[in-house]
Amino acid sequence: MNREKRSVTLAILTLIVYASFLFYETGVVLFPFPLNELIVLIVSVQFLIWNWNSKRILLAFLTAASVFNLISTQFFWSFFMTNEQMEVFVSGISLDLLKIAYYIFVSIGLGIYFLTSTSRLKYLFFGITLLPILLTMFTSIGIFESISFILIALLGYKYTINYPIHLLWLLIGLLQLMKVSTLYF
Repeated sequence: MNREKRSVTLAILTLIVYASFLFYETGVVLFPFPLNELIVLIVSVQFLIWNWNSKRILLAFLTAASVFNLISTQFFWSFFMTNEQMEVFVSGISLDLLKIAYYIFVSIGLGIYFLTSTSRLKYLFFGITLLPILLTMFTSIGIFESISFILIALLGYKYTINYPIHLLWLLIGLLQLMKVSTLYF
């Protein structure tokens, strides 16, 4: 198992073990989804450092997307603001603009991921995986984004597109799936 696989496996297993302890204590499966954005940022920075010579531009966009995803959450800003400041901040447009920046960087990263590959179906893959991300952006239904990220990882694995970056997409997709399952089930 290479270092990228170990990193993603460790992140997923940590959350599963945490959810298992919570299930044992409370009887309810709860994943610590407010930490998802931080975990993705840490792992994407690791990937950027490890693959600096070969996948620098792609991983820079994905790391920037991770940063914007982290700072577009109320959980992040709750450490720096009082309750009154948070109410004013959340009612404004700032978090929405940060989330839009996240989606822009993810879309650019997705384009770089597929369009720099040698696959004949790269335009089809790009379109099929971008559509659910855009649906999530406009409808705020997280399951579409989970499906898209997992599909990106599966296509990357099957067609060996920009190896080992598909593991980062898989991590993002699984974390989104854990978040959706905690919130809606």
